[in-house]
Amino acid sequence: MLNYKIFTNLRLLLFLFVIGLATLFFYINTKIINQFRYELNQQIKTVLNIYHQKVVSKEDNSDYLLEVLLPLIKELDIPMIIKTQLSDGTFSYEHLNIEIEFAKNTTEYQNYVENKIKTMDQNFEPLTIMEFENIPLIQIHYGDTDLINLIKWIPYVELIFAIILLALIIMSYRFLNVSEKNLIYVGMAKETAHQLGTPISSIMGWLDLLKNDSENRAEALEQLEYETNHLKNISEKFNKIGSKPKLKKIILNEVLEDLIKYYKKRIPKSKKIKIKLSFPDNYAIKGDYILLYWSFENLIKNSIESIKDDEGVIDISAFKQDDKIKIYVNDNGIGILPKDKRQIFKPGYSTKSRGWGLGLSLTKRIIENIHKGKIKLTNSSKHGTSLEITFRSSCS
Repeated sequence: MLNYKIFTNLRLLLFLFVIGLATLFFYINTKIINQFRYELNQQIKTVLNIYHQKVVSKEDNSDYLLEVLLPLIKELDIPMIIKTQLSDGTFSYEHLNIEIEFAKNTTEYQNYVENKIKTMDQNFEPLTIMEFENIPLIQIHYGDTDLINLIKWIPYVELIFAIILLALIIMSYRFLNVSEKNLIYVGMAKETAHQLGTPISSIMGWLDLLKNDSENRAEALEQLEYETNHLKNISEKFNKIGSKPKLKKIILNEVLEDLIKYYKKRIPKSKKIKIKLSFPDNYAIKGDYILLYWSFENLIKNSIESIKDDEGVIDISAFKQDDKIKIYVNDNGIGILPKDKRQIFKPGYSTKSRGWGLGLSLTKRIIENIHKGKIKLTNSSKHGTSLEITFRSSCS
């Protein structure tokens, strides 16, 4: 459920990012086009002012128009239509930098030019060169250059690129999410087999003893009962990790004392490892005993396995800070390599050749997702490792 919410929020953020990016592109593009159009308008006005002066002057301006102005307009690559009203009320047209496939003085030509003029007048107000009694006799209509028409498409190309990028990010996230889930499923299956293996082997051994040795029957039955309860606890662990357990007041000291008592009997005899507990007996949180036991069990087990010398120390201490309880688990093991420090809580990470990398990721899930706490690696070197766990204190 949490991963789904994170994925949904991520998709929403990415969608808003793409929309914002597209809006920004359109805004910048509009500013650029408006600036180009302004400069184009100024160029046109400059050219047409000269043309206007020549038209109204008494000089013969035909050569000037043909030899100077028209080549200049063509060089600027500005599509332009000169519309002239004739004495009989009809219009004649001259077009520059516009390819028209229809022959002049045909109905198709006139219809095409009039439609072109309407399109041009949407962006640029026509310039009047000559008028009589407020009736324009000669008007210049002009439109966007090829460069401006090309720039118009840039935001759409960028938007398509952003959408493709968004789709690739979502697909990548889904792929990573599926891969992570697969690692969790595989790890959970292996962890279940590992957890069940020890009590099942023990039960089988005690059953053989019952068959062949009637004198130790009482001890065998006691151990069988213990291992059966152990199996029950394992079942409850995996049941609770996949559901939302009911949290109640838990004394952390009691959880840790039970755990240390359990591990002191199971530390390899070849090692002299001391587990120290410096923990006030009144620190309480809202939690689940079995899951808290499991999370600290994973931490202590990792610390024991990291101690390669014959002697080692695992120190568990705590202090209160406002309404927070901070717990530190320190050991003098071999530590974690710098390149691996960011990976230790991810499913699949393990320094052991036969490990499946689920212990610390489960611990993180139990502490952070279920108990709303926080766990982080505060220090690690060849001299040891220190982890900090933070819970909100409970007074009721």
